[in-house]
Amino acid sequence: MNLPKNLTRNQKIVLAIVTFFFVFAIIYSVITLINRIGKVKTIVKYAPYSATVTLNDVPVANNATVWLLPGEYNLKVEYNHFDSYSDTITISEDSNAIVGVLNPSDSEGEDYLSKHEREFVDAEGKVGSTLSQQGAKLKEKYPILNYLPINNSLYSISYQYDDNDKPVVNVKADPENLDIAIEKLKLLKDVNLIDVNLVFHTPTEFSNYSENAEEDPAAFIKAAFGLTDKYVINAGKYNGDYYYTSFYINDYNRALDYAHYRIILKKQKTGWSAITTPQPLFTKYNTNKIPEKILTATNSY
Repeated sequence: MNLPKNLTRNQKIVLAIVTFFFVFAIIYSVITLINRIGKVKTIVKYAPYSATVTLNDVPVANNATVWLLPGEYNLKVEYNHFDSYSDTITISEDSNAIVGVLNPSDSEGEDYLSKHEREFVDAEGKVGSTLSQQGAKLKEKYPILNYLPINNSLYSISYQYDDNDKPVVNVKADPENLDIAIEKLKLLKDVNLIDVNLVFHTPTEFSNYSENAEEDPAAFIKAAFGLTDKYVINAGKYNGDYYYTSFYINDYNRALDYAHYRIILKKQKTGWSAITTPQPLFTKYNTNKIPEKILTATNSY
């Protein structure tokens, strides 16, 4: 390093020290940034804060912020005189906090808790805020959650999470009330139903599917699903190799039309084939690689 010649010896030493720490800080920052690439900033707060927290049997700092690779981990939290806790957790951008409290297992644990009450209050507060933040993120990602559950005497629309922590929306309605539930779903603001994993719990008669050689789409549908005369099949529309339509129950005795179902067919060399069983609404989850424009058109039919 070339230091200015007009500086005193002490000034040169100070400048050299400052330069060293400046370069060190830059190098440290670069190494830190590189080390955090692809990792998730994760808060770890498990009371008591002296408890040992391990992920896949590797200790991580408690009451601290750590950087973890996204994925699944085996979590263990242990401390003398407290019940141990273990679970399988997933770290992701939407799930980036390891928070909670251990329960005392004896009188010494109770005594420890009373002396360190602020730790437990702090951790419990973080649990509440984390759940609230995660709920807000999920509702932003899945807008339909802002409206659920919906329960009344005619139908219910609720949700649960699958093994990948994604919501599955369950629609329960008798055939007579199915159309009312569908219309409710269609009225939900800022919800694209094609992106929702909808599961309908309505008794149907479409479990047995039979391939047939009928060239007329309506005749094919009737033969494929064994539709009785109570079903009315609407005139459908063609879109390339696809044909879509809907059918419904016509209850002559009560002068009611209800339980509208949609169906998508695809042209084959020897006739037609049903993409999937008839559905009240089609989504990316109950069809297989069907163009969005076909799904949207069918759902509007």
